[in-house]
Amino acid sequence: MAENDCDNKNFRERRDEVYLYNSVFGECYCDELKEMDKHEILVKICEVMGSNPCNFGLAEQIFENLKFDIARYVLHHEYCRYNGIRSKLLLWLDSKINPDNARKLSTFIDKYLNT
Repeated sequence: MAENDCDNKNFRERRDEVYLYNSVFGECYCDELKEMDKHEILVKICEVMGSNPCNFGLAEQIFENLKFDIARYVLHHEYCRYNGIRSKLLLWLDSKINPDNARKLSTFIDKYLNT
């Protein structure tokens, strides 16, 4: 068994959940941390695109257009391959990627399953 397999097994067994909204810091600090993390990602995208200052706006557009798709990809193909994940998170990501499909599913569930 590879070393990573042992680490993944230990991680699976713990089942601890973290609620980030219960932070010891206030909401404004959480928002600031979110913006700092986003900025670091934008800088990395700009490093790939080149040093032109106009690239920062384009990097932000790319980030906003792809962030949920990338999160879904990482969860499905990097994380879930070795770990379980709550269906609630996957459904939430799908609703962010395809909001029209989420509305159709919600309508279907309300009409046929919540009777």
